[in-house]
Amino acid sequence: MTETLSLSELETRLSRLPADQRATLLAALLALFAEQAERLKPSQIKIFDRLFRPLTLGLDGEEVAGFSRRIAGMASAPPGIIESLARHDDITIAEPVLMRSSCVADSTLVEIARTTRQTHLLAIACRPKLDSSIVDILVARGDDVVARYVANNRGAQISETSAVALAERAKNDDAVAELLGQRSDIPPHLRAVVADAAA
Repeated sequence: MTETLSLSELETRLSRLPADQRATLLAALLALFAEQAERLKPSQIKIFDRLFRPLTLGLDGEEVAGFSRRIAGMASAPPGIIESLARHDDITIAEPVLMRSSCVADSTLVEIARTTRQTHLLAIACRPKLDSSIVDILVARGDDVVARYVANNRGAQISETSAVALAERAKNDDAVAELLGQRSDIPPHLRAVVADAAA
């Protein structure tokens, strides 16, 4: 007689498999998802989401980082596993998703920017597009390197608050001054400050 498992039971069984078997299954499941992603319904994506998570638990960091690199570029990647990867303490795992995944919610990026280390902030600063709410936190919390990447990111929406903060940094950071001087979205009244800093 064929045994029928609920999704919860399947998750539990997957989590109890030896690490090498879970790694093999994870690679196969990701390949299947990549092949079918454009045709999957939201309910089917949720199933993949629930299966990915127990397969990644306890795996070697490099294996999870490899998985992160592959799934980061998928436009319809399951949101649960994407958020889990983005929040990971290991930057080699979090970085691909923080830098490239379009599936990370802005609210998640805001929370990560508020609470994590400079390595994670730098990865976020490299995203193709950044809302001003995220940029404000990066500029407020970020070190000089993060500030330079934000200033150089044409997809970063710089608010008045961040523009003022970056202009202040520019007084002591020639790179920030030069990068701000190349932007067209710096308020006119701050351009003189930036120009003086760059002189």
